[in-house]
Amino acid sequence: MKATLTFSLPDEEAEYRAAVEGMAARNLLWQIDQECRSTLKHGDPSEETRAALESLRRLIAESDVRLD
Repeated sequence: MKATLTFSLPDEEAEYRAAVEGMAARNLLWQIDQECRSTLKHGDPSEETRAALESLRRLIAESDVRLD
């Protein structure tokens, strides 16, 4: 399958950047999720930190971004 995206620059600069940098943003979300997971599993976070990390992981998991 092939897809072609067309943007009218400079008017659609934001949309163009979102399309071009989308994979980098997805990879960053994956890295953040894995760091949270590692800290929860192997670290000794305080209850407050644990709750924040779990909340962040839940937010990522419930997003429309597929990390697998």
